[in-house]
Amino acid sequence: MKYKNILIVVLLIATCCLVGCSRVTKISGNVKYSDGTPINFGNVVFDDGKHSFFCTVKSNGTYITGGVNEVEGIPDGTYKVWLTGTDTITNAVYENHNGEKNLVSFESVERVAEKYRSAEKTDLIFEVKRGGPTTYDVIVEKP
Repeated sequence: MKYKNILIVVLLIATCCLVGCSRVTKISGNVKYSDGTPINFGNVVFDDGKHSFFCTVKSNGTYITGGVNEVEGIPDGTYKVWLTGTDTITNAVYENHNGEKNLVSFESVERVAEKYRSAEKTDLIFEVKRGGPTTYDVIVEKP
């Protein structure tokens, strides 16, 4: 009888850990400028000061947390949200050498306002918790 009670407790703890105790939430949203124009480049970064979680922005201006199968999420917490990969190369200068084009110089132009390009400057803060919202739209200003 004693072993049966221990087995029941162990099974309850295991079930709780596998099913009910997960503190990870799958979230998604749209990325756009304040005028409503979708942003279809870069990554959304959720940064809690210890860890950063990157979500690729898709060609339709959406993002979703997760890995290859997009079934994962991010842990509960308060996150500063910012964008990376928001620059584009313009005025590239190539040099021909032995029939190959080599990039010599270029200008990089940012496509979102500076305050949305780092955890230190962003004013976007999202509270992620299990049972809470699962859609967080990222709305930023143009440079």
